[in-house]
Amino acid sequence: MHCLVPLVVALIPLVITPGLLSYFDITPKIAILLFAVSSSLPWWRENERNLRALLSTAAGKWFAGLLGAAWLAAAISTAFSLHPALSLNGGNWRRFGLVSQSALLLFTLLAVAWLGADRKNILTLLRASCASGAVASIYGIFQYFGWDPLLPATAYQAGEGAFTIVRPPGTLGHADYFAAWLVAIAFFSIALARLEKGRRRKCLAGGVCALAITAIVLSGTRSALLGLSIGAMVFVIAGRRRIGKSAVAVGLASLAGLVLFFLSPAGAKLRARLHWSIEDARGGARLPLWRDSLRMSMHHPIVGFGPESFATEFPRFESLELARAYPDFYHESPHNILLDALTTEGTLGLLALLGICTLALVAAIGALRSQSDIAPALTAAFAGTFVCQQFTVFIPATGLYFFLIVGLLIVCSQSAKPAHTAGPSKVSRWVFPAGIMAGLFLAYFATRLSIADISLAAAYRRIKLEDARGAAQAYQGELRWQLPGTGPDLNYSRAMQQLAGHSRDFATQAQARQQAMDAAIRATSTAEDRQNAWYNLAELFAMENNVTATERSLRNAIAWAPNWFKPHWSLAQLLEMTNRHSEALPEARAAAERDGGHDPEVTETLRKLERDENPR
Repeated sequence: MHCLVPLVVALIPLVITPGLLSYFDITPKIAILLFAVSSSLPWWRENERNLRALLSTAAGKWFAGLLGAAWLAAAISTAFSLHPALSLNGGNWRRFGLVSQSALLLFTLLAVAWLGADRKNILTLLRASCASGAVASIYGIFQYFGWDPLLPATAYQAGEGAFTIVRPPGTLGHADYFAAWLVAIAFFSIALARLEKGRRRKCLAGGVCALAITAIVLSGTRSALLGLSIGAMVFVIAGRRRIGKSAVAVGLASLAGLVLFFLSPAGAKLRARLHWSIEDARGGARLPLWRDSLRMSMHHPIVGFGPESFATEFPRFESLELARAYPDFYHESPHNILLDALTTEGTLGLLALLGICTLALVAAIGALRSQSDIAPALTAAFAGTFVCQQFTVFIPATGLYFFLIVGLLIVCSQSAKPAHTAGPSKVSRWVFPAGIMAGLFLAYFATRLSIADISLAAAYRRIKLEDARGAAQAYQGELRWQLPGTGPDLNYSRAMQQLAGHSRDFATQAQARQQAMDAAIRATSTAEDRQNAWYNLAELFAMENNVTATERSLRNAIAWAPNWFKPHWSLAQLLEMTNRHSEALPEARAAAERDGGHDPEVTETLRKLERDENPR
């Protein structure tokens, strides 16, 4: 555990594998987590010794109990899920189903028990975290300036000309998650500076803090800037620190540097981001999204819809107001950890999460009273991270750090080192073989996930080379190893459609079209966004002039997303083409109402049908 915990804490946020894996920013992180837990379970004697010491304290018992409650809520919601395989294995975009959540919670429990066994382990953990944060921050800063050896810069840029913005995703796939994690790193580096003895090491820790804050600012993530500000205020208040002249001087110098950078040519993208933020002062779709998510939760208030089911089920509950404001937008999460817990795991999951947050506050008070050197920084880390997570949801990296912060506060709140109890208990005779079996299962899960993703990446490489046959063979490997519940069939179908459209080779076109159709049919039961899967299938049937199948697919798309304008619009055109004008007009009106005037062609379709209805 002495090497495993710091290594995992450093690698999970840092590792990305573009080119090797298709979901390069999530699959390797999940695989590392699963293999780490699998590797730690056989060492049960050390784990048992650490756990018994942790459970000898009241806070340790509460922590273990609340983690157990969180797992139980996830397990119950999975059992009652409308999509049990999806809830068990997780979706494509974050793979945060019951299996991954179980591994995360178990690793957190073992890691916190290891931290409590020896306070020196806290220093080791902070060093590993800050080293990872420094590397990721530097990478994120380089991304802002357009230098990225791993990812195409266009993937995280938006806008045109002077209004082009850049949102560096770092190593976490999106700027919001990257910046939220860096908030924890910023305060971890302050805690590390308090623990380090040498002046050089203290300066290095301070440098990590500066890098993390710089990367947060350049990411343009408002929630992270808010979390950083709240955390800084909590740090000052909790540490009862007087702001001296040197601190004021450093703050003013930093502010002056930021202003100069903002006004310089290098700050053009940051100025564009500020312009976008002012125009979108309400945070985009979040307010109506939160309201609709709360309304959705009322339909399954106790156990929720199941982990990872939000993206699939939410379109049924999306309000007309939200659909009109963002007519062609896909909401993969409620962008709030509390609402995420409520909608997916119900009241049970929400209460477990709130219990963990309450325990963190109690532990923070205890840590501050114990005069721990790092208590103010850890308290600030929790406050800042909690604020950030009101605008995002957990992914493996941010979820891991959130729970570790709580664990660190619990360890620091203990005035004395818990006494170790001698000798293994009788329970270990039964727990050890169970741990071995669980470890083998997690290793098997990680292996299947990794091999399937490697095969998928190979298929996409063959598509780029216009090798439909090679892509089909590679994709068969993905299908063999793919975990039940969800799959990449929709994206693969679209990629094959594009290949069929621009290839000049007849054999390639034929095979690509067949692959696209086969994958599109599978996608209607494997895609998280079922409405998109059915709409994609409708497009393919339309190319074959299969009117009946096209209409059926469009009506299924409407059933999955009643307030999405596009299938209503397409259905209206189809009905008009088949001389069913009386049926087409209501669909055209529904499409125009849901589009909210964003697409002129939708309004024009309605006007044309109304003119035909009332000719002069």
